[in-house]
Amino acid sequence: MKKELLVNEFNKINTNSNLNEIQKYITKMMEINGFNNTPLELFCYLTEEVGELAKEIRKTEKNMDMDITKEYESCLKHEIADIFIYLLAICNSYNIDLLEAFKEKEKINLNRDWK
Repeated sequence: MKKELLVNEFNKINTNSNLNEIQKYITKMMEINGFNNTPLELFCYLTEEVGELAKEIRKTEKNMDMDITKEYESCLKHEIADIFIYLLAICNSYNIDLLEAFKEKEKINLNRDWK
């Protein structure tokens, strides 16, 4: 029953969904799956996912040495999605509205001179 609820919530997400809707979905997904991770645990998982993304980029770009005897079964867009999921989960742990945080920070950045 809980999985059906999660699937229904997931199916509501589409190209018209905003960041807040996705962030709310992550909260429900974590609750339904019983994930009670601390922010530190989520950060560790996020860090692992960043490493997986780095490896996938290396594999995709093919311009850095890699262990060619090992098969890598990853996907660039899935690794990016994993990072996005953990980032939203961390935001939820601290009650941070990521869209609002982005807007606040970008206002600061827009007033900077970049060289």
